[in-house]
Amino acid sequence: MLRPSVRLIVVPWLIPLWAQAQVWGRVVLIRRGIKVTEQLLAHELAHVLQWRSLGFIKFIFIYLKYYLRHGYLNHPLERQAQAAEFNDFYRSWARQILGRFL
Repeated sequence: MLRPSVRLIVVPWLIPLWAQAQVWGRVVLIRRGIKVTEQLLAHELAHVLQWRSLGFIKFIFIYLKYYLRHGYLNHPLERQAQAAEFNDFYRSWARQILGRFL
């Protein structure tokens, strides 16, 4: 599986208050003051690949549709991202990015 380049940006706002990080395409926005861990980044990297495979409009549409139907915890895209937190592919990708970020 191809690993697209990803940009991490620490921001004081732009992210919902309940979130630690949020993905927009290949950009991962991280709330200021949040410790960027391998597990957190692996989760967000799953969303990066979801964006890539679905495209902007379809990702937003599907995310909102499933959020309204299932909520956050049972959201299919979030469940995939939660599984990625413990997946070797995503964890090694996260370590590679963190090595450049920290």
